[in-house]
Amino acid sequence: MRITGIVAEYNPLHRGHAHHLAEARRRTDAEAIVVVLAGNFTQRGTPALLDAADRCRMALEAGADLVLLLPCLWAVRDAEHYALGAVELLRLAGCGTVCCGAEDADGEALRAIAAFLEAEPEDFRKALARRLDAGDSLAAARSALLAERFPGHEGLLRQPNSILALCYQRAILRLHPEMGLVTVPRRGDYHSADAAVPLPSATALRGAFSRGDWDSLRRGMPERAWQHFMVCVREGRFCREDSLDLPLLGRLRTMPEEAYASLPDSAEGLGSLLRKAARTALSREALIRQCTSARYPAARISRLCTHALLGISREDILRNPLPEALWPLGFNQTGAAVLSAARQRGVPVIAKAARCPQPDAPWFRVENQAQDLWALGAGLPMGTLFTRAVIRAE
Repeated sequence: MRITGIVAEYNPLHRGHAHHLAEARRRTDAEAIVVVLAGNFTQRGTPALLDAADRCRMALEAGADLVLLLPCLWAVRDAEHYALGAVELLRLAGCGTVCCGAEDADGEALRAIAAFLEAEPEDFRKALARRLDAGDSLAAARSALLAERFPGHEGLLRQPNSILALCYQRAILRLHPEMGLVTVPRRGDYHSADAAVPLPSATALRGAFSRGDWDSLRRGMPERAWQHFMVCVREGRFCREDSLDLPLLGRLRTMPEEAYASLPDSAEGLGSLLRKAARTALSREALIRQCTSARYPAARISRLCTHALLGISREDILRNPLPEALWPLGFNQTGAAVLSAARQRGVPVIAKAARCPQPDAPWFRVENQAQDLWALGAGLPMGTLFTRAVIRAE
């Protein structure tokens, strides 16, 4: 079976996502589309607007055959490790191709730059270290040096979806070189807040939601996704980005100093900076603004906040380098066949949280806490990770 994989958040699912799903099937002649979906916290560290189960249902209605959970331990990470976790799950599912959106869809350049970064010559490492010592962030330093070596591809190195595409290609080279990567040119601006354009971004749609601009939301989403979205709104099954500000600040203000030091990606004094800012900040936004600098981008601070909120330590990350099991959120008949084939190859499949083969693993503990905290922000009871049923679509 020709299986194509997609990595997504669908926060929320919009018309551009539906276009990507259709193009992925067409461009790869796929018999099955598998989506690896971030759980209830996004890659930049904020709570997702809708629960993973609701976003899964939208994905199935928009053309996915199987939706797998990308647990928080990999979903709330820098682009490199986010991609590694997602590509490993797609490999376990039997995908031969990954299809992603990119502002610069030059596949040849993508492969060349990815191969260069995986080799990382010594002179490049030294130049990178010099820029870091000068106060540049890792992303900015790497992009500037790569632009010198690969002129004409500055967009690929600086645009968000192209950067992710580069990380997927690197993950493929590292984990499964036989897997292919196909890019679909992205339509529209990933970060644009304009909800009036023909294909608004997820950022714009979240802004429209916060303003109560239902007309813009409806125009930007496939009709069935919009209808399900409104059911969630009417039933109060959503979480605003600032809903967990108080639990976060409470956690940060009561954490011992050694807990800050053990946070992932908190080297170079970042843990101490976060601890100091938490003493006076009254919101997550203010906290991130106080800590952000050229060296420490806002996205890195945001992820660090979520690591603290969920109790994720550097040791947790080291103990769980890659996911080892498939956790289906939903599937149709074709997706069921993909799961069956994976089981026959000996891949563990988690049908229910209560039957997780690694109940004591850090990634599972974190996922349970993430679900319960998201539910708190949405005004829902805890324990829903164990009551959530797998969606079976027609």
